[in-house]
Amino acid sequence: MNSRDHATRPPEETPVVTHNTGNLTRYLTAHGTSLLGDQIYFVALAWAAKDAAGPNGVGTTLAAASLPRAILMLLGGVISDRYGARKVMLGSNIARTILVGLFCLWAITQTPGLTTLCVIAVAFGTVDGVFYPASSAMPALLIESSKIPQANGLRQAAQQGALLLGGPLGGVALAVGGLVAALIANGSALIISIVCLLFTHTKEETEGKSSATQISVSRQMTEGLRYTASNPLIRNTILVITIAGFGFAGPANVGLPLLADHQGWNASGYGILTGALGAGALAGALAVSAVKGIPRPGIAAMVMLITQALCMAAAAITPHLLLSAALMAIMGIGLSVASAITMSLVQLNTDTEHLGRVMSVMTLGMVGLVPLAYIVCGWLVSATGVTTTFVVFSLMEIGAAAIGVALPAIRSATYRKVG
Repeated sequence: MNSRDHATRPPEETPVVTHNTGNLTRYLTAHGTSLLGDQIYFVALAWAAKDAAGPNGVGTTLAAASLPRAILMLLGGVISDRYGARKVMLGSNIARTILVGLFCLWAITQTPGLTTLCVIAVAFGTVDGVFYPASSAMPALLIESSKIPQANGLRQAAQQGALLLGGPLGGVALAVGGLVAALIANGSALIISIVCLLFTHTKEETEGKSSATQISVSRQMTEGLRYTASNPLIRNTILVITIAGFGFAGPANVGLPLLADHQGWNASGYGILTGALGAGALAGALAVSAVKGIPRPGIAAMVMLITQALCMAAAAITPHLLLSAALMAIMGIGLSVASAITMSLVQLNTDTEHLGRVMSVMTLGMVGLVPLAYIVCGWLVSATGVTTTFVVFSLMEIGAAAIGVALPAIRSATYRKVG
């Protein structure tokens, strides 16, 4: 079958792994604890960079961590398809645990300088980059197709839980035992993830891998990109979420502290806004995991994007903190629901052989332009003000959703894997 055939012929249904509920539970635990470790690590890294070189050092070190992760995302998809998603997740976690251990030993003997921190950040970001495509592919390799949307809802919930807990846990560890304690907490979370993955089994391993390792990495990557582009639903969904993700990332990360300052809500108000956003995202993820079927998931995802965008604009306009926080919570719900639905639609229209590479393209679309979104958001706030910036980015999300509604592949998409 050539790449053009994939655009018209749906992927074949794959057999179900036995004891898939236990496998899914172990995967979700591994995914959540790995991300929890990541959050603790970033808190520790930022704090160490602050001590080493001040605010500029924080920006430099975090950029050093994020750039290789984005650059290597596509390669991570190739490696996932080549060797197996679970093995790639496991290898990434083991490598990160070793790096955290070395970082911890260094911190015990001496205070790390900026150069050392950047080297560690680049190394950690490199192995982190291959983790995300593999982890994104896992639900479709663990559970029957009818339960993939619910599995993605649970995955989203585990992710949001890790994001909510990671920062506070990292802060507590730093306050109690300093950098070393934070790194030990990070390593402990990664070890739990490793143990869970050791006892997780996927369809690709029980059925045997294809001959993907017999072709070159570059050819495999090109084939994955061609496959992604040839399927209208996959191609269009990634386009929409890339635009919408850009529209969301700037205000949600750079814009919120500036909004709190502009409205006179100060740091406590900023904490309330971010907490409401996170709580809403967790609630939305749990809601998706509890729903057995959505008749028109493509339309539902676009409606959630539009709702999220309208709430984002309204949250910047209202002078009332609690109302803005409530709108942020609805934003979080929209984020989780739209993300879980679009992830499921793409997985259900991708065959197992290409799953890692397609997930790498999708993940890159979701996070690859985030640094640029931060820059544009900061510049726009300086040029036009906070409220205008939020409205502009909201219109960008609404435009992305309008594109999605206009495209037949998304508008008519269903949760159905046939063939």
